[in-house]
Amino acid sequence: MTVKKIPKLSQKISVKKRSKEALDVGSSISPHLAWVYPFLLKAKRKMPSLTLPKQIRPFKPTKNKIMRVFGNVYFEKKLVMLATHTQQTCLNKRGQLKVKKIIRLPKAKVLDTLAHELAHLRYQDHGYEHEQYTRMIFKTFDIKEKCPYCRGSGKIHIDSKP
Repeated sequence: MTVKKIPKLSQKISVKKRSKEALDVGSSISPHLAWVYPFLLKAKRKMPSLTLPKQIRPFKPTKNKIMRVFGNVYFEKKLVMLATHTQQTCLNKRGQLKVKKIIRLPKAKVLDTLAHELAHLRYQDHGYEHEQYTRMIFKTFDIKEKCPYCRGSGKIHIDSKP
């Protein structure tokens, strides 16, 4: 049995070169959305005709203005912008809608938005084809979500309190 030594922080760790298949994606992805790269690679392998953007960038809404957008696509530049956070709103005493706080979006929602924006690169208008293509892309990501009630255990906990 061999024991691997853990390098100290001051030592450099050698990084393996990417394979030719990994370089096939060719998108410039922001470091905040680097976790999206394996999903894009998986989608490109399963759907070779998938049009990929040149850039994927994140954005975070501010507290000053109410924004209901999860993503944008700019067709000329082939740029996709994905929201990493959303706003929680509330009504103030005057009945006006104000931003209460900024909340991080779950990864499944970000990937759903990514699939939606990738579908826009092929079908620009919202329609039946766009919706079906979005579903096809999202299914290639192979996301497994746990049941919110049993959390994957198979046993549903029923509370006696109403």
